[in-house]
Amino acid sequence: MHVAVIDIGKPNKNLGWSMVGPTSAEGTDLDECVKRLASALSEGPLALGFEAPMYVPVRSVPDNLTKARNGECQDGVNRPFSASAGSTVTVTAMVVVPYVLAGLRRLIPTGQATLDWRNYLQEPHGLLLFEAFVTNQRKNTETRHVEDARLAASHLFERVSSGLTVSSSVDEPSCFSMLGAMMLRSGWSENPNVISEECLVVRP
Repeated sequence: MHVAVIDIGKPNKNLGWSMVGPTSAEGTDLDECVKRLASALSEGPLALGFEAPMYVPVRSVPDNLTKARNGECQDGVNRPFSASAGSTVTVTAMVVVPYVLAGLRRLIPTGQATLDWRNYLQEPHGLLLFEAFVTNQRKNTETRHVEDARLAASHLFERVSSGLTVSSSVDEPSCFSMLGAMMLRSGWSENPNVISEECLVVRP
């Protein structure tokens, strides 16, 4: 099994990616990333995460609409999805993630994808999509985006490889999934209910 994470940002400026597993690779070139991901997926299961909010809560009380997702703010770190940084990276992800998923689909036209991480981790098969949430890392180095991606990918890979329990850092069962919508748009899903599914949030 391979695990990869893309730290979302503007391509060729502040985007980084890392993949760990039987074959490891990392860098800043998005097209090279897609090629490496496709190669890994052609050999076996691949878990691919994006460091940006991938789903938002659906709530019934106006005052709660933009509050942090359950589990999003912890250990003294307050980074709700609706804050300026979260909003900016979410918009960027809306164009970067479909580009990656569409590229993967062209290279792996018969592959299967899921957000159901609980069943996937019991018997890995195909492509698992998830959200990475990295905080409090070094933010002044030229390689910080690759480092953040590597940290999240390594965290999930090590837990799965060691047989440790994997739990999501965010819990919002009632949600709107942008990741699900992007799966529909790129041909990785034909089930409209995917836009209401949570995904795994990996927070090292």
